[in-house]
Amino acid sequence: MKRGQLQIQESIFVVFIFFIILMLSMIVFYQFETRNINGIKDEHDENLFYHLISYVPSMPELQCSRIGIGDECIDLSKARAFGFMNDDYYKGIFGYKKIILEVSEDIVLYNWEPNTYSGERKISSPISVYDPNNNKFIVGVLEVYMYEE
Repeated sequence: MKRGQLQIQESIFVVFIFFIILMLSMIVFYQFETRNINGIKDEHDENLFYHLISYVPSMPELQCSRIGIGDECIDLSKARAFGFMNDDYYKGIFGYKKIILEVSEDIVLYNWEPNTYSGERKISSPISVYDPNNNKFIVGVLEVYMYEE
């Protein structure tokens, strides 16, 4: 073989090795970024989960009010009515979760369970509940469950 052909083969070999190294580095970078994005997504989902415990009592659908002025409590009659609603709008807000209000009875405010899940997490908080039938405030417990897939 001539010297020029040998140099061309060496150049092709170097370019081939360069592209292999480039492809391997792109694969490693892609895996690293995918893990990073999944970690950020999990952190965001967890923040939303903890935010629900304060968001649910302030929803106009559940919040007790007198003469149009809202209080930081849940209206028991609204909660009972809300438990019978099965609206896709709330599936977009809450996702796969279960929300229960425990007073003298357990009122399931929302429940959308995935077909399969590996576990569930729970957060609970005491909440003031207004009973309009007796015109009394009672203490209840608001529980939010998140299904882990």
